[in-house]
Amino acid sequence: MDGMRSRWTRHALCALAAACWMGSSVEAGQVEPGIMRLPPSTSELRTSERFEKIVQEARELHASALRIRRRENPERISLLQRSITLLSRALLLHEHHVETRVLLGSWLAHTELGDVALKQAEVELLRARRDDVSRAYDCEIAGILGVVYSHLQRPSDAVAEYDRALRLLPGEPELVHLSRRRQEAMILGNSAEALMAMGKLDEAIRRYALAESIDRSEQATLHALGLAIAYDRDGQVQKSRDAVARALGADPGLRLFQSDDVFFIPEGDRHYYWGLINEAQERRDEALRSFRAFLDELPHSRYAARARSHIEDLKRQPGLSIAELMRAQVLLAPPQFPAEAMSGSGTPRKHRSEAEIQRITTERVFDLRHCYARALQRTPKLRGDLLLGMMLDRSGAVVLVQTIESTLGVGGGELPARSESNIVPVEARYLLSCVQGAVQRWRFSPADPDNVDADELALPMRFTTGL
Repeated sequence: MDGMRSRWTRHALCALAAACWMGSSVEAGQVEPGIMRLPPSTSELRTSERFEKIVQEARELHASALRIRRRENPERISLLQRSITLLSRALLLHEHHVETRVLLGSWLAHTELGDVALKQAEVELLRARRDDVSRAYDCEIAGILGVVYSHLQRPSDAVAEYDRALRLLPGEPELVHLSRRRQEAMILGNSAEALMAMGKLDEAIRRYALAESIDRSEQATLHALGLAIAYDRDGQVQKSRDAVARALGADPGLRLFQSDDVFFIPEGDRHYYWGLINEAQERRDEALRSFRAFLDELPHSRYAARARSHIEDLKRQPGLSIAELMRAQVLLAPPQFPAEAMSGSGTPRKHRSEAEIQRITTERVFDLRHCYARALQRTPKLRGDLLLGMMLDRSGAVVLVQTIESTLGVGGGELPARSESNIVPVEARYLLSCVQGAVQRWRFSPADPDNVDADELALPMRFTTGL
């Protein structure tokens, strides 16, 4: 199965389930008309209290696991497993509690737990569907099952569940934090990916286009990227390029695309997306590497021939020679952090370490050299210094990039002690735009729990040909 799906859909639908449950016809503490209920016995009350205590403990463990952003982190996996064990224990006390069983199914659907957990998620969700006589959770169960079947590479089953969720969604209550239109767009986008995996490109394109048209939030960039892939695989090249341009215009750093809430089935399909993105940004060598990586991991994909076509087209384009890359030197100085602000307790507010920042920037310096080599093709004498300001969010994404000081130009020299103007010469604009775009796509490690919400820093860099 090929495709990108938003993990956020599952969490959104879980929130929807809570709303559905709260709106059910028989609320906690009420009695159905015509039925006399005896007061609960002491043992029943104790069992209920024990059940609620175990569920609450499981929720706290699960929340702790999700604060660890990297899915492969052993501590995260251990916390997830412990939370699932506790929730399973709670269901031994109240086996027909549909809400808890749906919650268990959603937790088992974490891909880092493996296929065994996914198959168990299907079992739990189907059991919840049987027990849900009032159909209060039907929409949520369908949405989660769609994600589970996608992970299990059962696209036709996934589409059937997504379609069921779409049919039920109009009857669900509106959520304060998530409009029904956004929920519909997410389900449409996920189902479009499953349809693309089945080779049904016409329907996938229709659903992606509809999702992008009704969702005006930042998530629309994901729908646009999915639409670009579907158009490309259908041979509609110009429409594909237009969709990529819309996505990059709204989110130039691809922050959402690179977030932990987006997953690919199979994982190797990620390379196809990067190939198309790099091609759109005139990053020939990176696009070639991405499409080749896609073929290495998924040689039998139904879209392998289209990837090979991209490779042949890219080969015919002029690339950068080794000599050009060697000539383009980019020297990085240690990152600069602002003066430490004091927290309410009078202690310095923490941020990522200088060593951590330098590790990532050193690994990605080739991105900057590539930009510089391309710029030198246009302006052979271009050089100078640049002080680039950056803001990182808690997940490690670069959410803001801006020029603080620059001497980039044909006669570029040392950075002044204080820059009064950051007007960029015409000959340096391509380089600056390329550098800012590259830096926005960098990903740093997630912040520790006691760090500030965002890190601000400045990165000094020098562009020189060594001549």
